[in-house]
Amino acid sequence: MKISVSTLGLYPAKIENILEFVTGNKLEYLEIIDEYPYKNVTSDDISSYDIGISLHAAMSDINISSHVDKIRQASIEEMIDSFKKANELGANRVVVHPGAIPVMALKFPEKILEYNLESLKQLNREAENYGVMMCVENMPQIERILYTNIEALYYDIENEIHSGITLDVGHAHNNGFSVDEMFRSDDIHHIHLSDNDSSFDMHDALGTHNIDFKHIFEVLEKRKYDDICVIEVNTMHQVLKSLDYLKELKIL
Repeated sequence: MKISVSTLGLYPAKIENILEFVTGNKLEYLEIIDEYPYKNVTSDDISSYDIGISLHAAMSDINISSHVDKIRQASIEEMIDSFKKANELGANRVVVHPGAIPVMALKFPEKILEYNLESLKQLNREAENYGVMMCVENMPQIERILYTNIEALYYDIENEIHSGITLDVGHAHNNGFSVDEMFRSDDIHHIHLSDNDSSFDMHDALGTHNIDFKHIFEVLEKRKYDDICVIEVNTMHQVLKSLDYLKELKIL
């Protein structure tokens, strides 16, 4: 498997400093969140580094299931921009968040679910056009957000969307899913790693709470998982602590 780190824990450092950090810690992969201050990162910025890239499409102010047509369409267009950018950067995985139910649409959940599915189907077609894999992420326990239930996500991916999945183990743990339940899908092609005590989505350093990472890596080894595992924590200190933990587990 390939160990990566997200710009989430290194924000707001300049991209050149982040790339130096990644190579200095002998990592070969970086996940760039496609928002300010990394929205304008180009292939020229990374060309002198031997680093693989994955991209996380924008999250802020995005809702691909909004019942306001212009908001929904703008959100879709923002995602498509990330697919185009991933193609330019040589990134073959793009993480996408599902939609959420707007407050004024609480009486129409079926319509919002329909918008969400239609948007993700359209986005998957666009991702394929750009030669990248869209990986839809499971969400933490937040009111009105979709795909907090990984079983619902896995069903829709297999039967409707036909894209990849980003399994966020912290989000799944926050929603009460066991490690074995997390890995019931064969469509997982990207993984986010962080720790929490299940009460909320902490994005804390690996090994600091009660997620069974030892079992997670045993499952990944058994599955011969060869895609990226991204350390997605909040601070550089937590990144370093997570790297030390992975060394203790002999993953690094």
